[in-house]
Amino acid sequence: MCRVEDGLCPLVVVDPVKGCCGRDYERPEWNIHFNKVRETIPRLNDFAERYRALGGRVIWVKPAPWTEEHLPDNINRLYRENPQATFYVTEKVEEYSEFQPGIEVDPGDQVIVKNNYSAFTNPRLRDALDSDTYLVAGFYADGRVNATIVDGWGRGCFTFILSDLVESMDDPVKQGQKRFLLSHGWPLMYGHVTPSEEYLRRVE
Repeated sequence: MCRVEDGLCPLVVVDPVKGCCGRDYERPEWNIHFNKVRETIPRLNDFAERYRALGGRVIWVKPAPWTEEHLPDNINRLYRENPQATFYVTEKVEEYSEFQPGIEVDPGDQVIVKNNYSAFTNPRLRDALDSDTYLVAGFYADGRVNATIVDGWGRGCFTFILSDLVESMDDPVKQGQKRFLLSHGWPLMYGHVTPSEEYLRRVE
């Protein structure tokens, strides 16, 4: 049973940026569409506002520009050795890392930049947590969110995954991966999965 015993632990939101949400960064030729991601944004904003009102902290994590000079050696090596995996941003590079229009960042929120999949690759995130427990939301569930959850677990953190506030690309394969993580991968290995409304009811 999911028990909320840690009070108002920080909410970590992974990559709500134009490069992971915006129409300009969709790639129809690769079946990359972000409609489901964009549909999540109003719910995410609503939860963040209500959580702040309760006294909760919100930490927004966004990527550095996804170009060779900004990325670590292991990602660049993967891209060199496996052209199918290569995904450098070549157009609107600086805009890639800007928050998606509609994302409501409060002046009191914290913003952290990373240059890898996991948010924990920037040590500032671990330092910013005031406990070993945190909430997670964001994009993509099967990629950057999952990398953050696994990495944080390895660093001794416990995770509450907000099931309706993590999302993936529209691709049915990606959606299937998300459903597996929500039903099996995460709750059996990395923490508690709970809808955001249920979590709020437990801490209000």
